[in-house]
Amino acid sequence: MNFNFRSLKSEVGAYFKQVFKLKNSWMLLPGLVPILLVYTLHHANVYTWIMQERFLDSLALWLVSTLLLILTIKAFVSKNPLMIYLAVLALIFCVRELDDTVYTFMEIPHEIKTKRTVRFVLFGMVLWGIGWHGKLFATLNRFITLKITLFGVLWSYVLSQLISRRAFRGVLPYESLLNGSLEEMTETFAHLFFIIFALFCCYVIPNRKQAGVLKSDQDIESSTPDIKA
Repeated sequence: MNFNFRSLKSEVGAYFKQVFKLKNSWMLLPGLVPILLVYTLHHANVYTWIMQERFLDSLALWLVSTLLLILTIKAFVSKNPLMIYLAVLALIFCVRELDDTVYTFMEIPHEIKTKRTVRFVLFGMVLWGIGWHGKLFATLNRFITLKITLFGVLWSYVLSQLISRRAFRGVLPYESLLNGSLEEMTETFAHLFFIIFALFCCYVIPNRKQAGVLKSDQDIESSTPDIKA
């Protein structure tokens, strides 16, 4: 594998220059809306079951399973490196959501623990992404909206992890009381936005056969001589 640090630095630099603009501030909404929702439900004391951790945990597993299905199908029909990478990432998210799940085998309960394993695997995903950065950015560079939306997804997950690690202790009101709800709600919205991103990818990224047809048509046009009357 040939690794070009300058290429990676250039791509990342261009990414941030294109994404970090005032007109793209909407990408912060998937992380901010769930926080506002939790405080609204808490203070209004309505539909509080929506912010219960048990409900959100169950919903998260369904959401990441849906995400995995969408990305796996798209990766299979498109053979696109970005879709393949994201499908594997969605699989890891599914495994992560199985943490603390209890199943019974031969009348003996067993508890699934995946957090520690997922941390090591995610580190491997980072290394894989660095090695594949040329292929990944080749797709992202074709669609600026993909770049912006992807950052919104990443920002939402990072924010949920910051909340989980009590990074906003003393900053957010009632943080100690609502920490669990804030974390789970933010993560749930991250899953939802990831699904929207995946559906958008299905729309804009051509499948392998479509890409082949487009390429062959371009080859025919370029090889056909101009005929002057």
